[in-house]
Amino acid sequence: MRRRQGESLSAQRQFARADGFTKPSLQTVRGTREGRESRQEDPPLISALVCTCSRDRLVVDAISSILANTHLNFELVVVDQSKDDETREALRPFSTDLRLRYLKIATIGKGYALNAGMRETKGTVVAITDDDCTVPSNWLETFASIFAAHPKVAVAFCCVESGEHDRTAGFVPDYVRTGDRMLTTAHDARHVQGLGAGIAVRRKAIEEIGGFDPMLGPGSRFPSCDDRDIAIRALLARYHVYETSVIAVKHFGFRTWQQGRQLTRRDFLAIGATYSKFLKCGRIELIYIPAYQFTKYALWPPIRDLLHLRQPRGMVRITAFLKGFIEGLRTPLDKATMMFVDGQRKNSMPVKVSSAES
Repeated sequence: MRRRQGESLSAQRQFARADGFTKPSLQTVRGTREGRESRQEDPPLISALVCTCSRDRLVVDAISSILANTHLNFELVVVDQSKDDETREALRPFSTDLRLRYLKIATIGKGYALNAGMRETKGTVVAITDDDCTVPSNWLETFASIFAAHPKVAVAFCCVESGEHDRTAGFVPDYVRTGDRMLTTAHDARHVQGLGAGIAVRRKAIEEIGGFDPMLGPGSRFPSCDDRDIAIRALLARYHVYETSVIAVKHFGFRTWQQGRQLTRRDFLAIGATYSKFLKCGRIELIYIPAYQFTKYALWPPIRDLLHLRQPRGMVRITAFLKGFIEGLRTPLDKATMMFVDGQRKNSMPVKVSSAES
């Protein structure tokens, strides 16, 4: 954005406005490090994206860890779906960092927030983490190197380690693997297990397949599986998915054991709905994938308990998966993008908007 004669610098540092956005109040810049101009020898711009909702204290740690990354050319976009202004105020101390851009949107649901963030980011690669995580200083550099080395990769996952917590009182969801692996075919969709707390995507590929499904993810009708869905749809579009063990984000989303039951119900409802897309799109050759997932992760655990003469556990997985699968079959679907259709709101990635000057 070019500065006009006589215009104050603060007047230029306004956040982009769009339909559904509240009046912007913090600063905006375009991919420079600590306020300096980008130089020709800088590496390609990479974007970081955090979607948040009413976690003003946790998100501060997430933002601090991202801004401490060593990559020489990155930007950070924060999409806030909170009903109050606590998150905006919590982030005010970062307002002098020219790499940060903040957006307040009225829509609820992580899928919508991810698409809004994708629209506002500029990098060819967008690294995404959750508002209750912290990332290592080489997080962006590692993701950038993966996408540079593997042109067919559209989605990459890193490990997600649990933060310190009382293991007797509950748990923190994690995903830790040993060694890297590449998923390359539609049949590999059965192996997708990465978490959205540690994911990066190639912009061009994600735009090609229509963006994130707005009806998936926390706050949405199917409140999970936004991460697995985008990876599966990338594989079906003949892109690759990469999982690395080289880096790990730290997750502080503690749940009690009682909350864990609710989380399981939420996750398997969304997983069932996601896998119903195969049937709705006529991909009969892939129907074995939801059958495999259902058998391995929902049906087999209680059967195993019975075989060992134990009280069967995990029945909620069976009922939630089946309910989600049936609800998914009943939900309108855009077969071209394999995304559920919400008749009340726009379904795909928002159209690009220009920044507002005041």
